[in-house]
Amino acid sequence: ASLPIDILTTIDGLSFNGYGQLVIQASRAITYRSSLDLANNIYSVTVPATRISSQLRRPILGANSPIEQIRLNQVGDSVVISIKAIAGWQIKETPRTNAQAIALQLVSVVPVKTSISGTPRSQPRLIYGNTTGRQLVAIDPGHGGPDVGATRNGIYEKDIVLLISKHLGRILQQMGYAVVYTRSEDIDLDLDPRVQIAEKSRASVFVSVHVNSLDANASQVSGIETYHAPGTSLGKNLAEMVHEQILASTGANDRGVRSARFYVIRNTSMPAILVETGYITNPSELARLLNPSYQERMAEAIAKGVDQFLKSYRR
Repeated sequence: ASLPIDILTTIDGLSFNGYGQLVIQASRAITYRSSLDLANNIYSVTVPATRISSQLRRPILGANSPIEQIRLNQVGDSVVISIKAIAGWQIKETPRTNAQAIALQLVSVVPVKTSISGTPRSQPRLIYGNTTGRQLVAIDPGHGGPDVGATRNGIYEKDIVLLISKHLGRILQQMGYAVVYTRSEDIDLDLDPRVQIAEKSRASVFVSVHVNSLDANASQVSGIETYHAPGTSLGKNLAEMVHEQILASTGANDRGVRSARFYVIRNTSMPAILVETGYITNPSELARLLNPSYQERMAEAIAKGVDQFLKSYRR
């Protein structure tokens, strides 16, 4: 039997925000499940106990949009939203911060070219000295505090990445580098303060450490993804060197070096990368990520890549 219309939530709109995300907005708090059709690059979101609003707001998909098509269908008491990305782009879930919204990150999996009419992003600068007298690496363990990141069976991304980051900092210090952490304990920290910590420390490079996730239907997906901001050659070089070291050290699946407009790598003035160290939703990879020796091996590989990059540009 259908639910009474007065207790149903409505899907009110879809829109792009300033962070390269497509946001699905509802009239009340919602739950959802998602699935990914890899063959057709279609990401589907099913929201139960909802109706499509008669005044639904939809984005205009221009010629340069990474989304080819958005379809909304009423299936019983659920709304199914199917989003087809163009070739070279993927859609990823992000941690929820608003119970009435779902934010989906649009990620480029091929180098992004700046349009002729657009203003290219300033190229990062490489700093050779700071108050420590040594090159300094800013390490950013993702999430923290109430923002737990990706989860699986009561295990939180925020805890795994903090352990890997501390190994990374120790190894870099043993190599002779100075280190600054955006967080060294389980605290809540917004995105801009992370950038400011790196800027004020005059870091030579910025490394953000994360763990990836997909929905339960894609638990077979595993591997390493390393991101840089679009249009940054130094960031891309750093990402490639770190990525190659991780693959060589861990034997993990290669899911590519990619560009994306993640806030912390888009707004730093030094070469910056975001490393997805594996999938928490893949049981085998999760077991490895929880293994202290694997965490150290991951950290050592990242450190080797950073060291290779900094030495290759040292004057």
